[in-house]
Amino acid sequence: MKKTLAIILALVLTLGLASSALADDSWPTLRVEVFDRDTPGLKVAEGWQAKYAQENFGDPNQINIEFVGYARWGGEEGLIAADLAAHIAPDICITYNNNKIVDQYIEFDGLWKLNDLLEGAPNLKAFLTEEGDDLLQVGQRDGVQWFLNARRISRANVGIFIREDWLKELGMEKPTNIEQLTAYLEAAQEKKLGGDNTVAFPFGIYESDPMFNVRRITDAFVDFAQVSEEDWYAYSKTPEMLPGAKEGFRWLNKLYNEGIISESFALQNNDAANDTAMVMGYNGFFTGQPDQPWRTDKNYEIELEKNVPGGHWISCSPFVNESLGKALRDIYTPAGLLIFVPKDSDEEHAKMAFKYLDWLATPENLFAMQNGTEGINYEKLNEDGIPVGVKAAADVPDENKIHAGDIAFISNGLYYGSAEKNAAALSLPFTGYEEDVKAAYLDSMTDTWTQIGWSVPIQAVTDYEGTVRGAEAKFIADVVSCDPAEFDTVYDAGIEDIKSAGATEIIDELRANFQAGNATGTFPGNK
Repeated sequence: MKKTLAIILALVLTLGLASSALADDSWPTLRVEVFDRDTPGLKVAEGWQAKYAQENFGDPNQINIEFVGYARWGGEEGLIAADLAAHIAPDICITYNNNKIVDQYIEFDGLWKLNDLLEGAPNLKAFLTEEGDDLLQVGQRDGVQWFLNARRISRANVGIFIREDWLKELGMEKPTNIEQLTAYLEAAQEKKLGGDNTVAFPFGIYESDPMFNVRRITDAFVDFAQVSEEDWYAYSKTPEMLPGAKEGFRWLNKLYNEGIISESFALQNNDAANDTAMVMGYNGFFTGQPDQPWRTDKNYEIELEKNVPGGHWISCSPFVNESLGKALRDIYTPAGLLIFVPKDSDEEHAKMAFKYLDWLATPENLFAMQNGTEGINYEKLNEDGIPVGVKAAADVPDENKIHAGDIAFISNGLYYGSAEKNAAALSLPFTGYEEDVKAAYLDSMTDTWTQIGWSVPIQAVTDYEGTVRGAEAKFIADVVSCDPAEFDTVYDAGIEDIKSAGATEIIDELRANFQAGNATGTFPGNK
């Protein structure tokens, strides 16, 4: 009897397993593109994140999840383009290759229109619009939502730094406007706080984009009472022409003629000599990326401390625009990589795709897919709910290896629920300087405007940007270093040279495209 019962139970168990396997095989399969960076030990198609997605989304919804890996550094846009052409692309496709691929498929109606699908994905929609940015607009053409963009979490771009030890030596507070900054620079240069090699402000020209390091200064002088939103976009490639910007160049000219800016500034471009000056303590103020003083490749702070006891960089915000009362800083667009659904996927799979994306956008699932398992991928959570003691991939068992950005791709960057927590998380790797880095990130995200982009190619930019950049470099070198009595003449002549180099054509085409609704970004003059 016992033997018979055992046989029956074994048969039941076998039939149950067969039934379960049959049920799995009968489920539809949702194929999801993910990037594969060939990380040793990480198999993106069958790793921890794939299993988590299957167990927590696939199984409850009776959907098989298949991660399809594409080599990130092997020309991913070419690989996905080939599979699209062969009608074998995944149901959810991603690419960093701007709009090159999707524009072609939009033209031939080869993508699913996402408007209705997005309405059925409230978590995803909320995540992509959380901070008030019109992120969805980027993927629209005439009101049709053709694609989505991942949300870029760390959008900070401009860091502004000053020597706290110099401020203390001068008995000054951290400057909060240009007048106070000028007084600090003049006093630091006069007293040679960096020794005989003191250059209080290591200003230079970036050859590839001469206005890159300048407009964060000249924007403080722009008179927004005279600038329309259309003008802001039309002059986005030539901000030196905005009303009031001229006075920003006059300020730089003043600093140069007082010896605060080096005589060789036009030849400086973040070279080794500049790095040496920074770490030897010759400089007292500079602009760069939000974490620039503490980066591991050029850790100005640690090296400065070795050479100058007490040397310390801190963040400040002196470039206040008087017409707005804001210390303007530009930030990156919120739009990250592109996400789209090809029409080779039927309507059922398109709906499944958005059901999956909506699941991924819920806080608990996004957190898990980005961070992994406590005690394995990281030691614990701190009081803000941010993982600390994050393990390097090499120190994690193969079955637990993850890659946040390549698989939890709706978020370009680790997301912890608020700008302050995100900044705190970014600061954690900088042991001993967490508060300084956090303050710099928060400063860089205050009074911001989003960099301008265009949803269509701008032919005049293609044709003339190179010659315009060359004219701008010469203009900046001339106008900053000229005799103050000749400033207005030099400035006006330089602007005409820039226009003749092709700026007029660029401005006209940008203005027309703004009027046509092809612009992205924000206008800081909106109050």
